[in-house]
Amino acid sequence: MGTAILKGLLSTKTRHDSGSPSLTYTAWVRTQNSLQRLHDALGNHRKHVDCVAGGDLVASIAPAHIVILGFPPDQLQAIIGSERLVEAVRGKLIISLLAGVSYDRLTNALQAAVTFGAKPQILREIPSIGASINASVTLIAETTHTGTEHQQVTTWLFQRLGQVQWLPESLMNEATAAGAAADALTMVAVDAIVDASVAEGIPRPAEMRLAAASLPSSAALLLAGDLTPKSLKESMSVPKGITVNSVLELERGHVRSAIVRHAISYTRNM
Repeated sequence: MGTAILKGLLSTKTRHDSGSPSLTYTAWVRTQNSLQRLHDALGNHRKHVDCVAGGDLVASIAPAHIVILGFPPDQLQAIIGSERLVEAVRGKLIISLLAGVSYDRLTNALQAAVTFGAKPQILREIPSIGASINASVTLIAETTHTGTEHQQVTTWLFQRLGQVQWLPESLMNEATAAGAAADALTMVAVDAIVDASVAEGIPRPAEMRLAAASLPSSAALLLAGDLTPKSLKESMSVPKGITVNSVLELERGHVRSAIVRHAISYTRNM
């Protein structure tokens, strides 16, 4: 996700308002293989990022004002368990992208290495897969541990990647799981529709464009607030029409109840 965020932020590099601050970026990865993947993903944008593989993580963090943690959660203690690193992040805004890692768990990991003094300035965030193309919905955990200025900076930064939704921290895991489930299930549905259309003679590229284009248009109607999923479905359902018969066929296959079971299971296992 760190690479996706970088790509999204760099794609807006030339669209700053005149009063916006100038940002510089350093990306630290553990291996040369990871560095090569990062270079490949960034393409022409790599010249705007100081990319570092291995080496001294503390030296990379030292000049930063904001530190974004984007490694696998099971590496938490191995990466931030050093006294030098904890000293390096003291007083900085720490943005955690670690799914399932609470504010308290991250704070305890930092304080296990050294007495931190004042509570560290941490914000938990989960961008969505669209971050790289500035179409993310970023979840941010509400907190009383981080000052208003840091919250405003974070909101500004991630609004450059799309939309921002603040939530109570107690709901972050559930919302993260629900968002991931929605993405996965939507892609399964699109894939199935495309395959069916190809079987009926529609060229795959044409149907892929048609199916994909239906997603933002339907989403825009829901986000406008005038329609619910039920009323949107009803508005497209005419007597003996394709929509209502398609929905009834799905109901006969218990697809809706299967989706509900899957989504509940996914959120409970976060």
